[in-house]
Amino acid sequence: MAIRLLWLTENYPPQRGGMAQSCDRLIHGLRNNGYEIEIIHFTLKGNAFVRKQQQAGGYVAVTYEDSEPHTLNMTWNYIKTLGSFDYLIAFGGNLSMTGAPIFAQWMETKLITFLRGNDFDTSIFTPRKREVLQYALQQSAHVFSVSGEKLRKIDRWIPDVNAHFVPNGIDLQNWSPIKSEVDFATGWRSQYAAGKTCIGLIGQLKPKKGVQFFINALSKMTVKADIHLLLIGDIEEAHQEELDKKELSYTLIPFQDRYELMKYYLCCDALVIPSFYEGMPNVMLEAGALGIPIIASNVDGMADLISHEKDGLLFQVGNEEACRKTIHQFMSMKDRWHELGQALKTKIENEYTAHHEIEAYKKHIT
Repeated sequence: MAIRLLWLTENYPPQRGGMAQSCDRLIHGLRNNGYEIEIIHFTLKGNAFVRKQQQAGGYVAVTYEDSEPHTLNMTWNYIKTLGSFDYLIAFGGNLSMTGAPIFAQWMETKLITFLRGNDFDTSIFTPRKREVLQYALQQSAHVFSVSGEKLRKIDRWIPDVNAHFVPNGIDLQNWSPIKSEVDFATGWRSQYAAGKTCIGLIGQLKPKKGVQFFINALSKMTVKADIHLLLIGDIEEAHQEELDKKELSYTLIPFQDRYELMKYYLCCDALVIPSFYEGMPNVMLEAGALGIPIIASNVDGMADLISHEKDGLLFQVGNEEACRKTIHQFMSMKDRWHELGQALKTKIENEYTAHHEIEAYKKHIT
């Protein structure tokens, strides 16, 4: 008999971003492995409480009301119609983590909490959200984190939590470039970055991503004249003004969906992830699986994946001097760029696929 999961989330397609992408990948992978999953998606749009049949389960949107208690009470009325479940999953977002521990008790089922990045990093230092986070972790049969560092933080904060490190994976099926994408990258580089090293900053470029930090570090380097930045995602107007003010060579492109990104990854000689704190960025796995070298701060999922100087380069988080030194190091080792990229590609193929990810979860969700 299939294991039945009730999945609460605020991050699911058609929303964009890494958490929505990860949520979709995990649900798809678990369903393909025999799990039955009912999704409750807290969202701003949609036909509230109208269930859509999906493969091995269903989906329902729950639109936000003015009152969180009202939204969650209405959600409970719906949950009561769904029958019994083996586990209730809280996957990101304050509404999910607020409601899930109570719902699990009323349902007399086990709670599992998934932590990705922001759901821990912002909640831990926001008093009201911290109480919600703490209660959810204490009530959980299992807690899963995509960052080894977050696992250590949880253990030191609440030692008796049954927490596990399960890194993100990447579905490599169809994740290889076709000729038109390779041709696009060749043409784009000749037009926008001819004779320069192209370094990409890709994703939701929020303050935690360290964009301003990286701009400041790069602007003080003489080698900046040899670098073209490819920024893809939403960026603050002040950051763009700084790029112009500091006379950095750059191209800015709006946020792109995953498969639209592939041709732009191929434009890059390296991807830089200067984040101050993170989960495990999907863009790191996507670029790495294409053999693109990674330069990153030494925190969270970046430090979990990258082995310094073996399959990428790491620098001390938030340290401009260390960042500049690492950029200089990368620029001076052009003969090893391919080696670094291929070593990371091999590691991802052997250890960080969607298959490895799902198999790790299956060991605990039984």
